[in-house]
Amino acid sequence: MTEPLPSREDIARLTNFVDLGRDSRRRYDASGLSAEEAHEGLLSAYEELSVAEEELRAQAEAITEARHELEIERNRYRTLFEFAPDPYLVTDSNGTIEQANTAAAEFLGVPSALLIGKPMINFVDLRTRPEFRSHIRSLSGSRRDRMLADLAVRDGRVVPVELTAAAIPAHAERPQSYFWLLRDMSSRRDSEESMLALNRSLNARVAQRTRELEIALAGEQAARKEAEAANRIKSELFARLSHEFRTPLHAVSGYLEILQQNIHGGLNDDQRKDVDRIHQAQEHLMALVNMILDFAKLEGGLVELAMAEIPIEETLRGADALVSPQFAKKGVTYIHRAGDPALTVFADREKVQQIIVNLLANAVKFTPPGGSVDLDWRIENENVIVRVRDTGSGVPEEKIEEIFEPFVQVRAPGSLPTGGTGLGLAISRDLARAMGGDVRATSRLGVGSVFTLTLPLRKHTAVKLSAPVTED
Repeated sequence: MTEPLPSREDIARLTNFVDLGRDSRRRYDASGLSAEEAHEGLLSAYEELSVAEEELRAQAEAITEARHELEIERNRYRTLFEFAPDPYLVTDSNGTIEQANTAAAEFLGVPSALLIGKPMINFVDLRTRPEFRSHIRSLSGSRRDRMLADLAVRDGRVVPVELTAAAIPAHAERPQSYFWLLRDMSSRRDSEESMLALNRSLNARVAQRTRELEIALAGEQAARKEAEAANRIKSELFARLSHEFRTPLHAVSGYLEILQQNIHGGLNDDQRKDVDRIHQAQEHLMALVNMILDFAKLEGGLVELAMAEIPIEETLRGADALVSPQFAKKGVTYIHRAGDPALTVFADREKVQQIIVNLLANAVKFTPPGGSVDLDWRIENENVIVRVRDTGSGVPEEKIEEIFEPFVQVRAPGSLPTGGTGLGLAISRDLARAMGGDVRATSRLGVGSVFTLTLPLRKHTAVKLSAPVTED
């Protein structure tokens, strides 16, 4: 820690003390005292003088050391001040420049030597000078002040600058002065302007994109309405054609029965075989027409479900009777694994039979002669689970969902067409879901398929599609 510097009073007091010692020695010489007394007095004075000289030497050394350290601090401050990257100025309380570093000179475009003595306000743009004068007058020695101003530099540019002023403590030899930091805000202002421009551009793009989306949405809604209208027309066309087909098919069926009953005369064996083939074809065509009509009803939302508590085992047996001739004719073994005959399920009996008939007909269609189909059912998690298994050619796993699409039939490689419309499974799934259930499938190529009908046991799961439709 640096020793305090001796004051002028201390130095003057030590000098007087030395002079006093010298004067005492002269007086001793002229006093006429004895040699012994004079010697003792001189010795005492000499000792006091030696102590005073030693103190004076120490004080002088302290003064020299303090001056040296002060010079080091001044050089350090000057170096930091000069080589600081930001512009720095020192002004008096009126804003007159007393010191300026190299960065300030470069920033203002004026050599440091020429800046000294110039009022700082000379470099402030005319438009902001009143505000700057007010700021100078309001500066306080106890706080740091900050303001924005436009400075006019030598090359004619007006630069936005943030001015930060900090007071330098005043003392007896130096009045109040201020230390100024100048920070160029051009980049920040440019960034803000760029950000504002970018925001305006983004807002414009968002608005444009919003308009495009609105137009696209309007087009999509129009397309959806057109698709719904086209689908409705298609469904109405299917329904109308189906009704129109059923009338002549009923007539064909009536005439075939007349021929088979020999009302207009007997038939020979060949004729009877031909009539039986015609009757089979008529029944097949009628089944296809009925299936298309059912699909048109489902598509148009015109199916009514007659939901009630129905005995599941009896309902499944009724479906067996409708499909058994097909198993016998093709040579496919059919096994029905019976369940509890007293158990009931809340569903539409006719629609459940239609679903089971479709699943069994589909199984016999894709099972080769000599294969087998079996049906079983059980209760699981408040649902009735009915499974139809076959030993047919199977369906690739990636195409399982495709077989439930309307008018889609998936055949194994190398197999022959099986006929039909591809509507049976689509209708079955839609009817099951309308009753709160579902139809799913699993399959393995070369092994067979399993179709599962799920129906809820409880009444609250039933779903009514729409108002009833009258059939011919």
